[in-house]
Amino acid sequence: MEEKYKIGTISKLLGIPIQTLHYFETCGFVTPSKDSKSNYRYYDAWDVNFLLDSRYLRSFEFTNQEIEEMINRDDFQALNQRFANRERSLLELIQHYQDILDEVHHEKERIGRYQDYLGVFKPEKSPGLFFNPYRKNNDFKALVKGGSAVPDITQWLDNMPFVKATFQIPGDSLASRKQDDIEYIWGFSVSTKKVRQLPLIVNENALYCPPRQCLYTVFKAYGRNTFTACFYEQVMKPIWDMGYEIWEPPLGRLLMRIHENEVFTRYFEIWVPVEPRM
Repeated sequence: MEEKYKIGTISKLLGIPIQTLHYFETCGFVTPSKDSKSNYRYYDAWDVNFLLDSRYLRSFEFTNQEIEEMINRDDFQALNQRFANRERSLLELIQHYQDILDEVHHEKERIGRYQDYLGVFKPEKSPGLFFNPYRKNNDFKALVKGGSAVPDITQWLDNMPFVKATFQIPGDSLASRKQDDIEYIWGFSVSTKKVRQLPLIVNENALYCPPRQCLYTVFKAYGRNTFTACFYEQVMKPIWDMGYEIWEPPLGRLLMRIHENEVFTRYFEIWVPVEPRM
């Protein structure tokens, strides 16, 4: 006669809480026998095999529905296809996290070099980017046709960390060389290389910014309403003093926000397309 065991014994044997064993029963992983009088559940070795199978399949992160079908219905072809599908999804997941790891490494290098370029102007080509603007100065409606709604930036947010907080300085706002006339446009950017790998729809609102020969530098600003003044004093004024003209809108990205000597401080990198003044 085959031995039968109460649920508490099986719980201790497998290290599975009783509530979980009840849940596995509702999922269809196992069907223990019940005493018609006491309504107690009794498990035998056959039932334990199914519980072990369910734990094993769960370790591959199959869903409960998949496990139930694999235990109760799948033939060889169906079972083999499930493992093939799981293999494909895991490879995609591995690639996704490898991409994030690469981005972490790039970000660490990007912010790690800020001190080398703070107040230093280096000839450098700007990266090729697609720039999607969403705010002019502090107005979220200024760039939307009709100005009656805020822009939809959700798909750009969904593709972080591969898109970066980016700003552009309209060239015409620099014409007077006066700080009070400077405007800025904030948005998100993605590299021309990465955009082909992302589920990101680049529509007519996104501007293509090709690589240009620029002066690259890093500047810092502090709390509210300090961006324009710091940009003017640390970037534009020195460039004009060196005798350069700006021939395309400068493009920059947020590097980091940190607390420096107990002061909230923002660092930005910027590429300024220049040519010598005639």
